[in-house]
Parts: sequence; C-alpha cells; structure tokens
Amino acid sequence: MKRQNKHVFIAIMVIMSISLTGCAVIRDKIATKKGELIGQRFEISAYDHYANKTLTLDGTKVTVGLLENNANIDESSSGFQSGVLEITVNGNQMFQVGNTVIFAEDGLDMVEDFEVPEDITVDSGGGFVPIDRFINDIKNKIGKRKTIIISSQMGIPIGVYQGKDVYVTVPDNLPKMTRLNIDGKSLYIHRANYLILDTDMIK
Repeated sequence: MKRQNKHVFIAIMVIMSISLTGCAVIRDKIATKKGELIGQRFEISAYDHYANKTLTLDGTKVTVGLLENNANIDESSSGFQSGVLEITVNGNQMFQVGNTVIFAEDGLDMVEDFEVPEDITVDSGGGFVPIDRFINDIKNKIGKRKTIIISSQMGIPIGVYQGKDVYVTVPDNLPKMTRLNIDGKSLYIHRANYLILDTDMIK
C-alpha cells in the first residue's frame, strides 16, 4: 500500500510539473504546426541493409508524404496500397522504397564513439505496472532523457542519438516512420530497426 501511495504521489507531482515547466508534446505540436519539414534545414541520409550510407541530401525546404494510388484512397480496391515515399527537397522530387532513411534537423548530430552495451541490468526495485506505465507516458509527454540506437533492417548499427528532453511519436500520415523531438530538434526515422531507451538504464 505504501508503494502504491508513493507512485500516486509521484504521478501527482509529475502532472503538476507539466504546468510549471511546459511539456514536450505541446512544444512538438507547435513545431509541427509551423512545419518542421518546411522551412527548416535537414540532412537526409539513406542507408542500405548493411548500414552503408548510400546517399546524403541537404535542404532548407523538405516535405515528406506518401505517393498514394487508388488502393490507398479506395478501401474497396483489390490492389496493393502504395508504400512509396515521396520526398521533396528544395522543390526537387525523390521517390524512395525500402531503404532506411534518417531525416535529422540541422544541429542534431549522432553521438561519436558511443559503444552500444550488450548487457543492461535494470534495478529490480519493481513497482505497480499500471501506474508505472501511466507515469512513463506522462514523462514521455513532458520529455525524458533518452538514448536512440538506430540499426539497419539487417540489425547492423548505424548510429546513436541522445537528448535530455526527448518526445517520441508516430505520425498518422507517414508509413513506417517514427518522429522524435530531441531537445527541440526533429529527427525522423524511416524503415529502420531502433531501440529507444531511458538513458538512466545505460550504466
């Protein structure tokens, strides 16, 4: 009972901190309203299945969308839905399928010389799972210290990003893509294997 009361107290404190410090989810909504892929400079890197970088593009006006066909629009269609990603960079068009693509806003760099730990030991203090999940969800909306380990679709490491204030979401309108707001900068990951860990988990 004492442990449950402790978790409830922590949850209340976390919720109160949202109003005092602002939260990542609100900042992220504001950023996307302004259009993080429009009017901002991004470095676009494409990788093959073996984590080899095959292409790098840089642009100040970048938009990303799905190149739809009839099957995407008409639910009664018997055809296959398009999974083609249409990328526009400074007015120039590129289509992409199958590659791992990372869109990193200018100023957001991979961590140099980061060694990915093979074994991670987490404190076995335990907790009440429903409340733990609730608290983690609130913390994610506020922004948490996180480490992002990205690998190719063959599981070969590509790189690592870290931030003190990280918010994670999955865009509704972009297939196979995850969006992260890392300390105010945008990172989009398309068709990649990745792990997103609380940095405190890594000793």
